[in-house]
Amino acid sequence: MKKAMDIGKLNKRITFQKQIETEDAMGQSAQVWEDVKTVWADFYPIRAGEYQEAEQKKREEVTYKAKLRYIPGINAAMRIAFRGRYFLINNVINVDEGNYRLELECTEYIEKALNERVEKDGSNY
Repeated sequence: MKKAMDIGKLNKRITFQKQIETEDAMGQSAQVWEDVKTVWADFYPIRAGEYQEAEQKKREEVTYKAKLRYIPGINAAMRIAFRGRYFLINNVINVDEGNYRLELECTEYIEKALNERVEKDGSNY
């Protein structure tokens, strides 16, 4: 049985983006983010923390939850753009496997920490 969704709480406009490969002006391959879909969502912070990295660097991050109507194809390889900031999608839950609502957990990293993460593990976020 589907639980009713309070659509009044879907009051934030978020944009899903996916990474695509394109050619730059010099004809070389480049990775860029492309908008996929802009939707209304309930988008709010659920926790924040500061973490100590191995080389005594501090990394700040804030974890957000997004609740929205079901959209096929949304996955953790995408990111969310919201008010000029970017959020990495950690997981996507199709609530009750009912194809009516998604819940996402996302992490906002400060830009410095995001660059360190990319350099450290080779991720392309």
